[in-house]
Amino acid sequence: GAPLPLPPLPPISREPASRLIQRRRSAQAFDGVSGITAATFFRMLDALMPRPDVPPWTMVNEASRVHPVLFVHRVEGLEPGVYCLLRDRDELPALKAEMALSWEWTQVPGCPLHLPLYLLASADARAFSAAASCHQEIAADSAFSLAMLARYDDIAENQPWLYRERFWETGMIGQALYLEAEAAGVQGTGIGCYFDDTVHEALGLTTLRYQDLYHFTVGTARLDTRLTTEPAYAHLTGRG
Repeated sequence: GAPLPLPPLPPISREPASRLIQRRRSAQAFDGVSGITAATFFRMLDALMPRPDVPPWTMVNEASRVHPVLFVHRVEGLEPGVYCLLRDRDELPALKAEMALSWEWTQVPGCPLHLPLYLLASADARAFSAAASCHQEIAADSAFSLAMLARYDDIAENQPWLYRERFWETGMIGQALYLEAEAAGVQGTGIGCYFDDTVHEALGLTTLRYQDLYHFTVGTARLDTRLTTEPAYAHLTGRG
């Protein structure tokens, strides 16, 4: 039979999921200095890998169609650069064929063997990641940011509903990163404003097989002292 899926990496935090969900916020700005460890980074990516009977991936009706391209800025033990996480190993030949031939596709030292993470190029990608995310500094001041490449060519084959489902999948990835970031003591932010064609051109994509559908970024939030934060659902306190 098919090999059993490997168990997930150990959790970063022992806090109850309910507390992380209630505390979860979108960071407005990052400090541009703090990073995360490689172990924390690998755990975050591991949480994005679909496993049978493990939510939220049980809500997806098909094989994983979204693959993060990561811009690593401040991850201790990893070279700054451009990386790709294959959420479906079978997509490797197709992605390599669609992207520029110059990408390296090398294994990442120290990465768990079951995690299909590849280094595409060592580089300082801070300026590019910010520019591609509508010139938002949060994409460069973070520990890492990412663009989500989604399979796209099958949507045009009289299956328009797949467009919505691909966005659902990117949203699930984002929510998983939000909670993993909170568990690790950092924060996440979804980036809905981005220049997809800028990402396509940089990666060497010239067809519609894969398209950039969503961006995200993770780092240490710089708190805005002008704002007041109340406990989650504070307005319901005392109601029976």
